[in-house]
Amino acid sequence: GDLAEAEEYHLKSLAIEEELGRKEGMASQYGNLGIVYQTRGDLAKAEEFYLKALTIDEELSRKEGMASQYGNLGIIYQTRGDLAKAEEFYLKSLAIEEELGLKEGMARQFGNLGNLYRRQGDLAQACKAWRTSRRLFEDVGAMLEVEKVQASMDEAGCDQEKVDDKDEAG
Repeated sequence: GDLAEAEEYHLKSLAIEEELGRKEGMASQYGNLGIVYQTRGDLAKAEEFYLKALTIDEELSRKEGMASQYGNLGIIYQTRGDLAKAEEFYLKSLAIEEELGLKEGMARQFGNLGNLYRRQGDLAQACKAWRTSRRLFEDVGAMLEVEKVQASMDEAGCDQEKVDDKDEAG
């Protein structure tokens, strides 16, 4: 919870990574700094650092890093109310997570999409995305995340039986 100290250590680590010319480490630290600024509510600074991380990850073809930064940027854009751009970035992240077979990342992006669709007023799409998110989190044993997704579904009034039958048939 000590964001000032976290920032200080990430900046120190970034300086070392830069000195050593380790781009992978630089990308990780830029992403970590983005999280610090996002947590503080400084979305412009968070976006700046996520974009720096993304640029390096793309240059190095680090797909996991790219997926992470696309997801982080999606959250920034959704928070700002740019829902179309948020969806674009969530879908980019999801595509990479699927390509890599990373169920936890896929679950995270389906959860983000569920939140986005609910905000857009498309409850059917939201429930479908959350259901997929919940199933994937169950698959990897992330029970705390399962509970969080289920809480979103319950709050939104997702009809479990109807959605389950419809999805399995379709």
